[in-house]
Amino acid sequence: MKDVVNPEVTRKIAHLARLKLVDGEVEKYTAELAKILDFVAQLSEVNVDNIEPVIHGIPLEPRFRDDEPVALSEEETKRIVACSEQSLYEQYKVPQVIGGGE
Repeated sequence: MKDVVNPEVTRKIAHLARLKLVDGEVEKYTAELAKILDFVAQLSEVNVDNIEPVIHGIPLEPRFRDDEPVALSEEETKRIVACSEQSLYEQYKVPQVIGGGE
């Protein structure tokens, strides 16, 4: 991949990442980027036919619990809501998510 990675490419990547590199760093990172891309090229040569994709290396079983409503007294509810930064009508006040204008 040395033909793909050159100082100009490294400078462009640094600019996109908002990094300021001096000339010595450009040379260093150009070499390191070439090594990384060479390694990725090696990985692409591996035969992965008939191999199932995995999300995690260890099989994980989801552990769900049933939602069980809990009745709280009015005093407990007020005490819990009072812990929030903002509350309105004894409920949590949160920023608008849908249609918030951003």
